[in-house]
Amino acid sequence: MKLIIKNIWIVVLLVVLGACSKQSDNTHYPKVILTGEAVKAIKAVKDHLPLLKHSIESLEKKVELDMLNGINVPVPVDPAGGYTHNRHKQNYITMYGAGVLWQVTGKANYANYVRDMLLEYATLYPTLGEHPVKASYALGRLFWQQLNEAVWLVYVSQAYDCIAGILTTEQQELIEKNLLLPYADFLSVENPKVFNRVHNHGVWAASAVGMTGFALDNEELVKRAFSGVETGPKPEVGSGFLVQLEQLFSPDGYYTEGPYYQRYAMLPYLLFAQAIDNNRPEMKIFEYRDGVLKKAAITTLQLTNTNGQFFPINDALKSMSYMSTSLIHAVDFVYGLDESQKELLSIAQEQGEVIICQAGLKVARAIANGETKPFKWESKEFRDGPNGEQGAFGVLRSNTGKESQTVTMKYASQGMGHGHFDRLTISLYDRDEEILQDYGAARYVNVEYKHGGRYLPENKTWACQTIAHNTLVVDKDSQSEGNVKIASKHHSDPWVFDATATDIQVMSAKENKAYEGVRMHRTIAMINLPEVAKESIILDLYRVVSDKAHKYQLPYYYMGQMMDTNVDYQPETTMLKAMGTNDGYQHLWQTGEGKMAAGTNRFVWLKGDNFYTLSTQAENNDKMVMARIGAGDPEFSLRNEPMVMLQRENSTNTLFASTIEVHGVKHPVTELVEGLKGVVKEINTLRNDDEYTVVKIVFTNDSHLVFAMCNNKNDASLSHSIKVDAKDYNWTGVYQLFK
Repeated sequence: MKLIIKNIWIVVLLVVLGACSKQSDNTHYPKVILTGEAVKAIKAVKDHLPLLKHSIESLEKKVELDMLNGINVPVPVDPAGGYTHNRHKQNYITMYGAGVLWQVTGKANYANYVRDMLLEYATLYPTLGEHPVKASYALGRLFWQQLNEAVWLVYVSQAYDCIAGILTTEQQELIEKNLLLPYADFLSVENPKVFNRVHNHGVWAASAVGMTGFALDNEELVKRAFSGVETGPKPEVGSGFLVQLEQLFSPDGYYTEGPYYQRYAMLPYLLFAQAIDNNRPEMKIFEYRDGVLKKAAITTLQLTNTNGQFFPINDALKSMSYMSTSLIHAVDFVYGLDESQKELLSIAQEQGEVIICQAGLKVARAIANGETKPFKWESKEFRDGPNGEQGAFGVLRSNTGKESQTVTMKYASQGMGHGHFDRLTISLYDRDEEILQDYGAARYVNVEYKHGGRYLPENKTWACQTIAHNTLVVDKDSQSEGNVKIASKHHSDPWVFDATATDIQVMSAKENKAYEGVRMHRTIAMINLPEVAKESIILDLYRVVSDKAHKYQLPYYYMGQMMDTNVDYQPETTMLKAMGTNDGYQHLWQTGEGKMAAGTNRFVWLKGDNFYTLSTQAENNDKMVMARIGAGDPEFSLRNEPMVMLQRENSTNTLFASTIEVHGVKHPVTELVEGLKGVVKEINTLRNDDEYTVVKIVFTNDSHLVFAMCNNKNDASLSHSIKVDAKDYNWTGVYQLFK
């Protein structure tokens, strides 16, 4: 039924497209993103709005600096990161900027530059075949892969739109017939496998072709963008821009490949949507799927640490943040659609620039008028899957400001080809510092030295593997046999997410398919007890159930320097050995190992000026293993970062009960240390079975708390009554904190 409704919506759109095309005006430029109306408004106030003025002046400096290089359109030779790759990339960036500047400044040299560059491309493009670097499933012409081709056209369609009014009829025909039309055909009818693919590559291609269609008043191109092409295979769910909106975003605006690729995909989604809204406002594209694009933009911002960097799950590059071009567009466009969202203005201020269009004008005006409010980071569960039924990504925060502690847990779907085998993995942040890390991807983007800037072999052999994450490994094997097709057939199941209380927030999820015959259930609680600890205490309960005995290993990739442990361990000081030969273990040097005593064991490390303590309840014969990334890495591509691992062998049903504390501070100037030790004294499991898990935490002041969780019923309205150690525990809901 949902597919039928969607198809009806597409038919309605195409009817509207056809009706509107007869009324289009070829002389009306610009009209794709920047509009004639916006140009007039910007010219009138650009010298009076500081952020807008700065954005224009900054763009002028960048464009004029590159214009000094002249018109340079080389024959493609190099892979990503090479000269010709970077030159063609810079060309589209500069053409776009020059086109916009021509509109808002009226300086003819900008328009002439774009015209001359496009004419050079119109001469070169018909002579090109496949790119000489054969390193992609979808070869490009200007670039090594078609994804980059699509990005080029997204920018160049806007540049052409801005300067088309100065072209002679002959110049316009030459550029359109020799460059823009065959380029759009190459991305669509000549490569339907990529164009119809439900993936960020397909989003870029559809948006590029659709925006070109609007720039050229070519209805056929716009229709292709909406419905895909018929010359090749189509996914069962269909193809085209609306299908991309339908399949890749959840109802919460979570993008299935994860925050890093959500950031990347937001730009083509938003640009084409804005082009649709400018040219076909009656379609109300920003209202499609209950405003999913606006939700997605806000969700992208929420999927950052308080320093603006995206949570690096799946194939993600660290340090990518909301300072990126994609998120500048997202902030401006969403505020342009809804000027009540004043919190976005604080992000725009931090970004330090706006997009030069109607939306950017609104942002700059509001900031100049003093309408900014602080952005609030939320504790939230972001559902995954088209219908929100394929797991989720959970985020707990101690407060809504930049001083927050943050814990994340991934219990979502695989994330397609960019996903990692890391169900139930967690990460921890203390303000702007990463404390328990996700490695992210093994890649140096556009660094030609490192495999042409592409994903490294170690991305598969290390970064994707389960052992590279803060989650349980069974028998030293990766989840789902390390197979994307197997992993994509299932997802984790949310158990409970509750961030309503002031003293405790909880997220809990189950994973029953990652390992055959093994059921896993992880619960993370953020406990705030000001009378006991200044900072939140993180309770980590990892429950495992199996009929067969296994070796369980639970790693924690901590950032910083080990300080202390009460485990009697043997360090490796003269010779290092890899911990295995496959599933990521071949990339770990074992640096130490010790047998833990039954009871509470601790591991303390220092990151920056703060101390962190992992306390865990151990059983007899449990081990604590220390390791460092970097084995089996002949090209020295991996970061040599540390890990501490809890190891339990020959075990069936068990519970890893641990806490993580932030405590103390080392003052570098006064050389004084405060709060050297944490406040957790003991962790005791009182009950752990299919019905309930009950854990007691004793503090150094001899106060204690008890956390109880129902394991087989997650109805929040149900009441529970149990007796443990001759004491009654009664509560309503899935869990309860007893003080």
